[in-house]
Amino acid sequence: MHALTVALCAAALAVAGEGCKGNHGGQTASASPTVSTDSPAAAIPAAGALPPPVEQAEALAEDVQTYVDQNAWPAAEAKFRKLRVVGENLASVGVAETKRSAYVSAVDSLGAAIARRSRAGALTAGNRVSRVVAGIMADYPTKVPVEVTLMDVAGRDALYAAQQGRWGDAAKATAELGRSYTAVQVHVRARDPALDQRVTAEIARLQRAVASRARNRATTLAQALLEDVDRIEQAF
Repeated sequence: MHALTVALCAAALAVAGEGCKGNHGGQTASASPTVSTDSPAAAIPAAGALPPPVEQAEALAEDVQTYVDQNAWPAAEAKFRKLRVVGENLASVGVAETKRSAYVSAVDSLGAAIARRSRAGALTAGNRVSRVVAGIMADYPTKVPVEVTLMDVAGRDALYAAQQGRWGDAAKATAELGRSYTAVQVHVRARDPALDQRVTAEIARLQRAVASRARNRATTLAQALLEDVDRIEQAF
């Protein structure tokens, strides 16, 4: 799901050439058909389904981060180009113009960071694309609540900020993690009490690590939380 599932993702991506993440919408991304209309009413998905372009954007944004994390710049550029193509199909599935504009802006920032070979900038920009896509996903009913997607985004924001020593941003991301988890905690606790206890403790420890600016500790905890977000997905 996240940029840290590097070893397994790299092999799968090399074979399939597509996203390897478990997506929050519970759908398998498929190739988006060429659509000539710009009508917001066109191809509106059924309840519980994400439009293929939105699913693809979610997976591709994480794929880019995986490759940037590995300094695999040609692969990151290839996924970036696919993100641009997917963005051209968002209007045809009813995504609002304001959200399409935010997507274009985020993808442009990502492209600029990749062109500069700025690892820190590209990771942060890639996660900004993920955040914009999460906002688009919020307009559709999905099997896994969008708050879980936002936990994943906030977890990566916390990880990147801690790695880069941006402690104010790390604190904001950690607070967002807590808020998003509160929205799904009752369900997780009922399904997996041990997971709930672990995530609650990890969030509290991450908050303390960020407050004390303990970079290694904060990074380790953010990574552990991202792995547990994958487990939270399975609770739905």
